[in-house]
Amino acid sequence: MSKILTGLLAMSLASSAAIAQQDDDDAATPGPKGCPETQASTVFVADKSGSRQKGSASRLSETHKTAQDQGWDFEDLEIYIEDGDLQGFFVTYVRPHPCNKAE
Repeated sequence: MSKILTGLLAMSLASSAAIAQQDDDDAATPGPKGCPETQASTVFVADKSGSRQKGSASRLSETHKTAQDQGWDFEDLEIYIEDGDLQGFFVTYVRPHPCNKAE
């Protein structure tokens, strides 16, 4: 079951920008231009068996760098444990909503 969940999360994360856009349109408070002030995206970083330092830590660092390069700021990290085993991490990033950019 956890492999199915992980697979579904991986597929959904590939389009996280579109998902975040839809979620923000429905739930966020409109800014001065009528669109949300911020956009949020949550990604799942899977844990792989083996060394935590060379495994999860490296993947989390790479995820943070990629997000930062795309203009996202770190917001939150939640550890996902199933049946006592570390499965991965849900990491949330935020950035100003694209519709608020100066014209």
